[in-house]
Amino acid sequence: MHLELLLGGFLALGFTAQGPPVAPADTIRSMAPLPDFSLERTHLDQRGLQLLGGWAVGNLLVSGIAYGQTEGSARYFHQMNIGWGAVNLALAGTGYLAARRATRQPLTDRAGNVRRQLSTENLYLFNAGLDVAYLATGFYLLEKGRNPTASGSSARWRGYGQSLLLQGGVLLLFDGFQYATHHRHGRSLYPLLSRIQLGAGSVGVVLPLGQGFAAKPWRSPHPLVPSPMERGN
Repeated sequence: MHLELLLGGFLALGFTAQGPPVAPADTIRSMAPLPDFSLERTHLDQRGLQLLGGWAVGNLLVSGIAYGQTEGSARYFHQMNIGWGAVNLALAGTGYLAARRATRQPLTDRAGNVRRQLSTENLYLFNAGLDVAYLATGFYLLEKGRNPTASGSSARWRGYGQSLLLQGGVLLLFDGFQYATHHRHGRSLYPLLSRIQLGAGSVGVVLPLGQGFAAKPWRSPHPLVPSPMERGN
């Protein structure tokens, strides 16, 4: 019913629809039940946060041991890694607990799921932007460490810069992977939106002719108004 009203509105406003206005049965079937969709999104978050937590624990263990056994820039490298590990572990733990609470009350309305889906994708895009900033700062500190006239210890700048490059690179891969995973999962939430095409002066809704579809020409309900196909002839 909602699809028929939407297509009827497009035609009434003079928009151009591409393909026959037949209800896309495969699209309707592809829509995941909303509670299941919400649960799967939180499960994706949980798996990602487990990866982030594992990376954080690895940093704390490896750099925690190496910090007391190294010197120079390597010592500062591990010092920065310990700080990153502590912050990432706190973020991963807090986020994982929040995701577990969300599984107890999954969202059941489409508007709420769309808002949560978009906010999740935007969050990972924002984090990816921060990761690029971390990488840029790492390169800056490396260059500063090579400058003999720079203030402070050159070994410290090199160590901190190397750590920022490592952490920023790993986090960029993580956030990019999480965004791609959530974006792929979100396609089942609004399949009709993915079929809308914008053109010069028109909006088209592409309805595929696959199984369960029959191409039916549009006929005007008024005998004096020719159909689009009749006007083309």
